[in-house]
Amino acid sequence: MAAAGVTAVPRRHAHRHAHRVVAKRESDAAAVYVPGPVQTIVVYELNGHPISEEEVRQGIANGTLAWGNHGILTSSSLTATAAPTPTPAQTTESQHQSEDKPEEHGEQPQPQQPSPSSAPEPQGPAPPSVPGIYQPIDNNGNCPDCDKEFQNNHFSCDQFPDGFGAVALHNEGLGGWTGIQDPVYRGADGFDDIMTVSKDSCKDGSCCTPGRFCSYGCPNPYLKMSFPKMQGKTRQSVGGLYCNENGKLEMADGSIGKTLCGKGSEHMKVKVQNKLKKSVSICRTDYPGTESETIPLTVKPGETGELANPDQGTYYFWDGKATSAHYYINKQGVPESEACTWGTDSKKAVGNWAPLIFGTSFDDRNMRVGFSSLKQNELIWNDRADFTATFTGEGVKSPCKYKHITGEFCQDANCGRDVNCTASVKEGSTLTLVFTDD
Repeated sequence: MAAAGVTAVPRRHAHRHAHRVVAKRESDAAAVYVPGPVQTIVVYELNGHPISEEEVRQGIANGTLAWGNHGILTSSSLTATAAPTPTPAQTTESQHQSEDKPEEHGEQPQPQQPSPSSAPEPQGPAPPSVPGIYQPIDNNGNCPDCDKEFQNNHFSCDQFPDGFGAVALHNEGLGGWTGIQDPVYRGADGFDDIMTVSKDSCKDGSCCTPGRFCSYGCPNPYLKMSFPKMQGKTRQSVGGLYCNENGKLEMADGSIGKTLCGKGSEHMKVKVQNKLKKSVSICRTDYPGTESETIPLTVKPGETGELANPDQGTYYFWDGKATSAHYYINKQGVPESEACTWGTDSKKAVGNWAPLIFGTSFDDRNMRVGFSSLKQNELIWNDRADFTATFTGEGVKSPCKYKHITGEFCQDANCGRDVNCTASVKEGSTLTLVFTDD
């Protein structure tokens, strides 16, 4: 169990806009102590011996373990038991993400608690509640649950809305939410003094309280559809479901659909293929939202996965500009639990310090062309990826790759450590980023 503590940590975010426009965000973070409610801790046991959640996840992923009835694995006597324990202190950060410099802010108020609810649960069988088990994607890469219209006022804010396509992600310690934001200032000119709930503040999800936006992850290749119409006064992004005054979840007023998740562009597909001997974790940023790289896709050796790829004209606009999906690509072998969570340890090239940054979108407004770019993470300039990444596909223009032997990016015949590497494809094409040892 983690000890309670309060820290102030500067956070650096960057997200990618269409046509290779990258906006860098920086902010100072302050924290306040807020008493929290009782927390439930899940403990895993195998044949009477403790086993970590990571071992459970790996067993599920590689097929050696499978969940049966009553939370018991079909290949063992593993059971999950829960016991109430006092929660660590809930902490919050004030997120001031401006394009130029951090901004100062005052003392932050304590968050409210959601009102009790007696509303009935959504109809239909409930997915498993064990962290990391519910996977809405079928064997064909489709997400039937993603087509279900979300039912406003059906879920209490402290209950993650399983069964509608969104995937509860527990690396952030927020009850499955990828991020929770509380705009203190709500003027006609936008949100400001945006408090971001700190990592590991509420594993039971109780930090999602009235007035806050509670963000969630969608399975690749699906995109989050709920975010508020009003955004940051100083260009901060805000996203997720809104927790209303009744302590119930509802789609935000700027939502671009009635479902939590929507399929990416139908005009082009973007895939990643792993020809290495180890897995590679690729982490999408929670955007619009906290912009932390918390939404995972891990491709094992020999596997191919599809990434979410938005249409520029129909997805989220930032400061009047079309945006792209933004990914951090980790070195091979980095476990997903380390790769797809925000961190501040620059000594390890993982997570937000992962060496490669990848952005992608389809221009459905003007050029009718898809763009995907690959670049070095500027936060960790001298630590390069340990594999080669090459864009392939029918009709790929401007061949582009990263060569790990030299640490260079190549655009056509132009190679260098700081070369901008962008591939483009015509409409109807599939662009694949292939990882190899050569």
